[in-house]
Amino acid sequence: MAVGSLQERWQDLQVLKNMWFPRITGDSHKERLESFYAPQAHAYDQFRSRFLHGREGMLRACARKMLELGDDGELVWVDLGGGTAENVKFMSKYMDLSKFQKIYVVDICGPLCDVARRKATDLGWTNVEIVEADVCEFAPDNIRATLVTFSYSLSNFYTSLKHDIPSRQHGFLSRWFWRAIFDLDNIDLGPARRQYIEHHLEQVFEENGWGGIPYVPLLKVPHYIWLGKKRAYMPGHAENGTASNHVY
Repeated sequence: MAVGSLQERWQDLQVLKNMWFPRITGDSHKERLESFYAPQAHAYDQFRSRFLHGREGMLRACARKMLELGDDGELVWVDLGGGTAENVKFMSKYMDLSKFQKIYVVDICGPLCDVARRKATDLGWTNVEIVEADVCEFAPDNIRATLVTFSYSLSNFYTSLKHDIPSRQHGFLSRWFWRAIFDLDNIDLGPARRQYIEHHLEQVFEENGWGGIPYVPLLKVPHYIWLGKKRAYMPGHAENGTASNHVY
């Protein structure tokens, strides 16, 4: 076995140890996240690339929509919970990053932001800003976002309603099992989140699937891609004016 492979396996084991047997400390949300991610930040991208199914497909679909807009150099992308900025690296495979006036990668976790800053420097991303902040409090200064993305921060994994549309329906055991498993990491896979975004946004694209988990044979976890845009309102009916259809 190659030395590189042995090193990668060792890093994977470190990530798994911190996922399965975390020593989470701290009084604030930021402190607890940093205690969880700090020991695995250096190997985060390698492991998550085989676990966060749907992320690359989401960015490919987003790039297609951005290219349709054709606003070269005027696009603004905000990646909330962007961690190590790996989403930006994926996006560069599907469109020229110079088409964005600005890309904000926002995350509250310091160790992940440190990795993102090194990546931005190494890859020469001059229009990418790493913002260490709570996404609930962040707003770009005097700039309207064209694209806002969430991946693991919103959870690209899910469980369905008891009675859902056929393409994403789960049985009782799947709904119970996956909610219980993710609850161990304080992640709620309940369907309410998806219901909320579908109520407030107009669906543009959806894809549902199942993906494997590294080093866990047989089990496959349900994941989804969902793109939406602001609903069009008739003048006088929106609280703050007419909503744009060009915000995804």
